[in-house]
Amino acid sequence: MEKLDEIRKSLDFYVKSNELKNKIIDESNNYSVADHLFGSMILATAIDSEFKETNNLSKIYRMLFLAEFSNLYPNYDFENLKLGKQYVCEIVEARDMNIEDGKLVFKYKMLDFLLTKLIKDKENNISPSELVKEGSIIISSLCSKQPSECEEIFKSYYLNFRLKNKVRTGWDSKHWNVKSNRIETISEHIIGTLSLAMVLNSEFEYNLDIDKVLKMLTIHETGETLIGDITPFDGITPEKKKEIEHQAMIDALGNLKEKDSLLTLLYEFDEQETPEAKCSHYCDKIEADLQAKIYQDKGMHHSLDDQKNNVVFNSSKVQQMVKDGAKDAFDIWYEWDKTIYIGDNKFPEFINILKIARANDLLHLDKVVRERINLTGEEHYFLSQELTDTIQELYKDDNIDSIYLTSYQDSKHSKGTLNIVVLLESRVDYYTYDQLMEKLNSKIAMDNKTGVNVAFDCDYENRYSITALNPSEVHRVEELVESTILFDKTGRLNKVKKVMKKYGHLYGFYLVDYVPPVDETISRKLAKIK
Repeated sequence: MEKLDEIRKSLDFYVKSNELKNKIIDESNNYSVADHLFGSMILATAIDSEFKETNNLSKIYRMLFLAEFSNLYPNYDFENLKLGKQYVCEIVEARDMNIEDGKLVFKYKMLDFLLTKLIKDKENNISPSELVKEGSIIISSLCSKQPSECEEIFKSYYLNFRLKNKVRTGWDSKHWNVKSNRIETISEHIIGTLSLAMVLNSEFEYNLDIDKVLKMLTIHETGETLIGDITPFDGITPEKKKEIEHQAMIDALGNLKEKDSLLTLLYEFDEQETPEAKCSHYCDKIEADLQAKIYQDKGMHHSLDDQKNNVVFNSSKVQQMVKDGAKDAFDIWYEWDKTIYIGDNKFPEFINILKIARANDLLHLDKVVRERINLTGEEHYFLSQELTDTIQELYKDDNIDSIYLTSYQDSKHSKGTLNIVVLLESRVDYYTYDQLMEKLNSKIAMDNKTGVNVAFDCDYENRYSITALNPSEVHRVEELVESTILFDKTGRLNKVKKVMKKYGHLYGFYLVDYVPPVDETISRKLAKIK
């Protein structure tokens, strides 16, 4: 798998961004920072349509988002991102009331707070026309325009405001019935898609119009203001869904001056023919996948045998997934959505992100990232039997103290590497055993058709028993923590591993979990000789 570091950074940024959905900023209305961000961005979009206050609307979106992200994570190191310097500059600008963009960010945030209060206080007490009038006056006072010029802005905002109160259908009691007092809203999902677009554009350096992507994602759920969130399991065909969504988009955009250009963006998103539309579509889909995984990792999904009210399980395809071995809710999300991304050479990172999400606890990525790779029965048999036979012979050598196995991933081998490290007594000649390792590698390579790289290495055991005094030694003993000890004649290696487990990792490890597990099979076979 290529660009593992970029995938890890992207997932880490997304998971941190996801907490904006959980940080409540308006307790009386139970609105999160993400809800508030969405309101501010919709106002920026509508005001841009009517008054063209900025030449770079997507920059305003980023400034709004990044300012809130940095408030939640003041010590986040943006320098780790390829566009980190740009993002830091935009955070500084967002807080600078002496520059025009900083003033706009402040204004849109203030307007969202003021209009939210107006709607929640008076929506049920005055007529719709009176509400539009009062909302338009508030907007006009901060935009230095006549109230009549602001009516379409308020109408657009008021419709989109509904998305702050609409939960994502996939998590409700008729679908996955997430175990939480508060589940994701549609507006929060939109902010999640924007965070993904920003970090993926940074780390994978997309050659596309990212400004169009951000604008597309900001408005991509506009139709749901009128029809709600329709899932593939709700009995509506894709064709019918598209028809009613398009009519809802037309109605929801009202009479904004830029209605036609906004509709063009929405239609482009639906057709998925341009790079920008495809990227936006992928961000929209994988954000739902990642949210499902976060709910899984937080223990908020019910077990698969507790889904009697879940309409998803009416699908014969889903029922087959369970028969084929799906163990939890995310297994089904993964199997259902993986075909969306597979085979796209322009955006290969999406399927890789989904694979990494499946194999890891997203809440604890830290610096150890795992990838799950399935082996055929023949591949598993060859690797486990060949390695067991070889290690059994090595066990007979009195100069060999212990052997451990690490399954890791790098950009050179798509199916990963099984690295077997042979640890020698300090008195023996290293060169002799280094040559032996070369012979073993050559012998296995001749018959190895699995695609999994196999590498035997040797080292001195006492290098693991001393205190690590330089980076290479630290890396060595940290790798041991993530490895399987196949045998340890003196017990010293197990003691080192036990001690090192207490310390946090200094290095990034990209590991492979083979299914079926090769290391477990070898360990069982070797148990007979220990």
